Amino acid sequence: MAGRIEHPGRAGGLLDRAEAMLLEASGDPDPRERLRAAYLAALRGAGAVLALTGADRAPRARSRNAWVLMQQAAPEFVMWSDYFSSFSETRAAIEAGLDRPVDARQADEFVSRVAAFLHDVADSIDAAGRMRPITGWLADGSE
Repeated sequence: MAGRIEHPGRAGGLLDRAEAMLLEASGDPDPRERLRAAYLAALRGAGAVLALTGADRAPRARSRNAWVLMQQAAPEFVMWSDYFSSFSETRAAIEAGLDRPVDARQADEFVSRVAAFLHDVADSIDAAGRMRPITGWLADGSE
């Protein structure tokens, strides 16, 4: 994450913020807070996927659940949406002040998974950038 090139556009900005949030989360000594903050970074990553696919500009969907929306907009991220949605209740409970046991190993594993997810999002953003045509050039190679 450190020293990476910033990605352009709305999706890139959301990804950059997600990576900064994850970096901050990874340094938190409280495992519960580390998991909660990393989850929020993952949500920002989901927002980057939605921005990349244009789903963030679509008419209001029935679901406001980022994981459901991401699964619909980018099926290649279905594994990630399933994984993170399984932590939604834990994150909500922690934010509500309810006692949910999270040990350091679990929090570290979660942070690691969020980092892998954000890496996949970065790859998608980079691939989309390579697929854009260069302005001024036609498909047949003429200008």
